[in-house]
Amino acid sequence: MRLILSCLFFSLISFSLFGQVPNSSVKTDSVEQKIVEPERPKVPKSFFIPTGVRIGTDLVALGVNTFGNNRQRYELQADIDFHRIYLIGSYGINQYQSSGEGFEYTNNGNYFRVGLAADFLKFDPDHNTLTFGLRYARASFSESLTTDIVSPIYGPYQENLNNDAVSARWFEMTTGLRVMVLKNLYMGYTFRIQLNRKIFNASEFRSYDIPGFGRAEFKNRWTFNYYVTYRIPWKEKKVMERSR
Repeated sequence: MRLILSCLFFSLISFSLFGQVPNSSVKTDSVEQKIVEPERPKVPKSFFIPTGVRIGTDLVALGVNTFGNNRQRYELQADIDFHRIYLIGSYGINQYQSSGEGFEYTNNGNYFRVGLAADFLKFDPDHNTLTFGLRYARASFSESLTTDIVSPIYGPYQENLNNDAVSARWFEMTTGLRVMVLKNLYMGYTFRIQLNRKIFNASEFRSYDIPGFGRAEFKNRWTFNYYVTYRIPWKEKKVMERSR
């Protein structure tokens, strides 16, 4: 009898303790912690006011003028900043001549490019730029071709062909780098992929060369320029601070 009462007593204690143990299968309310991302600093409107203009020339063209025999080309480029967007334009003149056995070819004209480029160096205090952009380009030129022809009836004679008031247009995708080497003096390259070239008013013979583009036989091609530019500031250019 005493043994039975002892067993009942310990059983009651065991059930009471078991009832106080929380059931692991019961779902408890969880407090969701929201991760608050820091707000990106907004660009002040004053940052989009132009602060200066960079003007320069193409050193590759000057090298061709110095060491080449067939081409004379001069190019002037300028860009103006709107925060990290640059409006870029260039203008050039071109003279090209080529001669060989039985022919002589000459070309004189000019060209321009205009477009926009985005700068991907956000926090550079020296205002170095790494840009990707698009350009529209157009050339106007005249060309002449003199050839020696031998006719079985009339014998040898020269034929002169002229394309006057010829124009061409194309588009460009560009990437470029400008690095400050001295105060306000920058140097750097521009790599161009020239696309969808079209020629207008070449009536007497097929155009051979296009100012600013190159050989007219190609509709798409690539080219490389290396510029030296000087920045003329009229306002301090501010850069965004890195978010902490």
